Amino acid sequence: MISSDNESLDDEIKELLENYKFKKATIYEPCTLKNFKECLIRLNEEFSLLNIDYIFNPHIDVENDTLSPGAIVKLINSVWTLLHHFKNVSDKVEGLEEQNHILENNNKHLNYTIERLNVKLSTEKNESKACVASAQRASDQSNEIYQKLLDSKMKLNQLTKQKETNEKYLQNKIARLQLENNKILDRLRNKSDNFTPCADICDSTLMQLKERERKQRAVIAQLQANNQDLLREVLALKEELILEGLGGVKIK
Repeated sequence: MISSDNESLDDEIKELLENYKFKKATIYEPCTLKNFKECLIRLNEEFSLLNIDYIFNPHIDVENDTLSPGAIVKLINSVWTLLHHFKNVSDKVEGLEEQNHILENNNKHLNYTIERLNVKLSTEKNESKACVASAQRASDQSNEIYQKLLDSKMKLNQLTKQKETNEKYLQNKIARLQLENNKILDRLRNKSDNFTPCADICDSTLMQLKERERKQRAVIAQLQANNQDLLREVLALKEELILEGLGGVKIK
């Protein structure tokens, strides 16, 4: 049916119908009294692309080069539909423009927030790196101090043992000297009881006793001096350990 109608139309109308058939947009041309039929066919095509129900048939809708009232009514209704579509589209465009404006503002605010977050993140990364470096230095220092503390404790233990050994040796030495001194005194008492005292012998014996006592006192004094030096060294080491412990607390 459609093919038989196409054969009775001229070539231009055939081309327009083919364009309509394949949904191709037509080229706009100003409407005149000579080409109004072609323009109506183009409108028919354009309206169909917009899903507007309008059908123009030049053999039925045109009488003596004049549109029939029914064709005019269909054209008016189609134009009203097109206007309604245009208003809806315009409202949607305004709404979209407003939404776009809002989205642009939101996007600017979001970009500003992201930029601030990036700056904050970069700052926190730098602070984190500095913190890690500081913690590493503190760890290295604490390890060094801890090793010194272990060495000092070991040395303190050695000095303490040496002090105890020297004290025992000194006590044994003093006890032995006192024992020898008591024996000599006993011998002198026994001699004075059994024999006639002799001034020369007594004087010589007393001098020997005094010399031996002097030597013993010198030995005791030397041992006591050594013991005092050892005590001072132990106290100094303890003080060094306390100071190193306080320094470790400050670093942490």
